[in-house]
Amino acid sequence: MHKRSVDMVRKLGEAWNKHDLDTVYGLLHEDYREHWNGKLAKQGRDATRAADQAIYDAVPDYRREVDQLFGEGESAASLWRFLGTGPAGAFEVPLACFYKVRDGLIVECWIHADSGDLARALGTSTHEKAP
Repeated sequence: MHKRSVDMVRKLGEAWNKHDLDTVYGLLHEDYREHWNGKLAKQGRDATRAADQAIYDAVPDYRREVDQLFGEGESAASLWRFLGTGPAGAFEVPLACFYKVRDGLIVECWIHADSGDLARALGTSTHEKAP
């Protein structure tokens, strides 16, 4: 079973790097829930896609590089880097994601990242990074 959850997350990353958003969001359950740093941030596949559009608009060359991917049962975890060129220039933001897969679809994701680094990368923060 764990191979299946890992394969789902791998397929998600491959589709994301190809900018194949129909496949990306087709891998999410219609009741998908996404948590950022412990807080529910997005609920529902369609609402998640609509909210994510700001990322695609701000970073047209977005991509992910996976450093680690592993899983057990219906769960998978990934350490990866979000790379691209945002309004402030080139960036690389590390993330840790924990996925729950059920009935062949991703139903939940817990994402942990430095929200300040992500905001600066997307051009939504005016604060400089601390030294």
